[in-house]
Amino acid sequence: MSAERQKLRRKVEQLKAYQGRHSSFTTIYLPPTKNLLDAISFVKAELAGADNIKSKQNRKHVSDNLTAILSELTSIKKLPENGMAFFFGIEESGGTEVEIREVVIPFTPISQFIYLCGREFVTEELENITKPKSLVVIVLIEGGKVTVGYLRGKHMELIRDEDFFIIGKTRAGGQSAKRYMRLREEKMMEFFKFVGRLLNKLLVDDLENVDAIVLGGNTIRCQEFLEKGDLDYRLREKVAETIISVSIIDETGLYQAMKEASRILRETEIYAERQAWDAFMEDLMKGLNTVTYGKNEVMEALQAGRVSTLLITEDLADQMDSIYDDVSEYGSELLVFSNQTESGSQLKGFGGMAARLRW
Repeated sequence: MSAERQKLRRKVEQLKAYQGRHSSFTTIYLPPTKNLLDAISFVKAELAGADNIKSKQNRKHVSDNLTAILSELTSIKKLPENGMAFFFGIEESGGTEVEIREVVIPFTPISQFIYLCGREFVTEELENITKPKSLVVIVLIEGGKVTVGYLRGKHMELIRDEDFFIIGKTRAGGQSAKRYMRLREEKMMEFFKFVGRLLNKLLVDDLENVDAIVLGGNTIRCQEFLEKGDLDYRLREKVAETIISVSIIDETGLYQAMKEASRILRETEIYAERQAWDAFMEDLMKGLNTVTYGKNEVMEALQAGRVSTLLITEDLADQMDSIYDDVSEYGSELLVFSNQTESGSQLKGFGGMAARLRW
């Protein structure tokens, strides 16, 4: 995961943790297409309209938030190139009121104008930004069972895990065996069409964001599915040529397939993470002094300006918000490793932090 995406994800978690009352929280998203003067006029109009709010406390909260947002907007000459979002509110803590004043300028454009007052901040727009737009779909198939997972960046999400009844094999001979085989094949064809319909329903409307579809499980059944499953031709074009052999058709199998999928699809973040880790380990095994690991050792090298690339596990990065400012100050590249990947687990065994050094 990129440092910018990880940092924004942490900010989203903080915003979601705030809890207000009634209309004490104000959320405004301004996309880059929004004119600054129009935004200022809108806030002024809403501020004037706040006088009509019946509840004295709600009226004060909304007015205070909008006044503070207006002050921010009138202090700038134009909106940032990706737009900006305001999360202003009043949270009660221990009998006292605490002001929340969060201004977020994302690393990719805000897609829509949003204004809402409530007891929670609206974070969906930022959450969408934290998710990689590219999507790799992993589909595991065995006779009568299908598991579908979405691989975004380096994070796997189980989407569907379905069982479809298939008549079992019979030991009976003669005509009885032939009839069972015919019925079983008919059920298998129904299953393949069921999988095709499932994928069409899940993916066709989001076609532009689907980078690839990777099939896995029983390789023979996967090939039969491609031939007989009525998969939409636009999705068929996105199916990777290599089929991954996976023995377990469930969520565990998805994680097994994820490693192989990253080798097939070299543009994925998992592959980039793996490459960085392999390069670090290669230098370490050679005994070169251009690598180090462990939190204390890495931080010491970072503060001395020696770190070229810092590798850190996601959970440790969550505990060290200042790490983003530190790498920026020293001109270092930051790679945040997923907790779900093999290289992330290996990095955790090295204390969660490692670095390639300039000297």
